[in-house]
Amino acid sequence: MDLKTLKLELLERIALLEDEARLLALKRLLDGPPTYAVPNDHLAVVKEGGADYLPKGQKLFTLDEVRAIVDAVKEEYEGCDLDDELSPEEIAELRRRDQEMDSGKVKGYTWEDVQAILDGDREKQRSGE
Repeated sequence: MDLKTLKLELLERIALLEDEARLLALKRLLDGPPTYAVPNDHLAVVKEGGADYLPKGQKLFTLDEVRAIVDAVKEEYEGCDLDDELSPEEIAELRRRDQEMDSGKVKGYTWEDVQAILDGDREKQRSGE
């Protein structure tokens, strides 16, 4: 199959998609940085590094530097008790919410669910005006 035919086939398949979640996932994929699958047996020839692609001003850390940062953060928060930071009312509210979530009384939503609800609300507002 030549490139032009492949592109036309993909465009036709996209045009027939009705699933908003899939379309949003495709949009995120196309908006993101280009990624290409590399077979495992070819990984040895991939150039290590990637510093050429760092955003301007961003520092590249070595593994030892990352470990040192993680260890420093762990030490800073080790022994830290959130109960000392929160009031008894705040702790009780957090426990109540946790119990509601565990019991199934409260439903959790994915980002796609939230987006669909918002889109539905916007559509209702447009049609009601």
